Amino acid sequence: MGGGPSRRVPVLLVAGVIGLVAAVLATGLVWPGWMRQEIAGTASAVVDRSTPEGTARGVTDALNRRDVRKFVDQLVCRDGRTLTEDGDMTLAEETLYRDIEPFDPRSDAPVAAVDPVFAVEEVRDLRPSDPGYDDEMAGAKVAIVTVSFASAPPEVRQQLPDRKGALTMVDEDGAWVVCVMGFAPVGELSGEVPPDADPASPTGRAQAFIAAVNAGDQADARIYMCSTAREVDEFVKKAIADGAQLRLNAPVDTFGDGDASVQIWHTVGGQERRAPGFMKQEPDGWCVFALALQGG
Repeated sequence: MGGGPSRRVPVLLVAGVIGLVAAVLATGLVWPGWMRQEIAGTASAVVDRSTPEGTARGVTDALNRRDVRKFVDQLVCRDGRTLTEDGDMTLAEETLYRDIEPFDPRSDAPVAAVDPVFAVEEVRDLRPSDPGYDDEMAGAKVAIVTVSFASAPPEVRQQLPDRKGALTMVDEDGAWVVCVMGFAPVGELSGEVPPDADPASPTGRAQAFIAAVNAGDQADARIYMCSTAREVDEFVKKAIADGAQLRLNAPVDTFGDGDASVQIWHTVGGQERRAPGFMKQEPDGWCVFALALQGG
């Protein structure tokens, strides 16, 4: 049946800002009353979940008919059927209502009357740079789904930019189901960290280092390396020779006194690998102290 993991996987929900933020997803048994009803004249047929593509089509079909019951009952993983803390809905619903406001039965805003249109853009292997990626989800698939609000009046459209979603699917008990989900305005799903307004910040310095490597300028990259970081210099030399492209996956996380961790993705020939590392604060500013390729 699929090649994805069959174990129970922690559910993550992704929200968009610099590319989306991972958080816990789950779903349960209690539904808001009107959403618990199927739309008149529709039949909630069992979805073909034998392939990721079948599940992705089932998701868009159910959501286009606003059949949240079918989405949760048939298409969300077991962890996705856990109730929220207050018990009035599932976390899958909570995420859907948060990211796609017209679905929220609590909303009395004009957007509540708008019908979003969902469509599958592609189904592919999960990549390390995808929102919510975790090493334990190797073998998972991801469906990129577009959400259009073309039917909304112009004044409402301003509140509803088209969105794009990433739905990560795993093989659970012989069926592909959604275990990671999140939607964000188009352009916010890239995973890119916006340029830091302060070029002297750890994030700003890391971005300058990455820009130099991607431009093939080892001398410029050395400006942002720590004075003793000889292994980083070798890393950069090889990256440039391989034509690698680096990308910062999250703002640099500082800890302790003058230390920071940095998450970089290293891509060569379409293959993405992690290159996590550390930064330190030296007299002339934050610098890259260590980097290491992982996987592959």
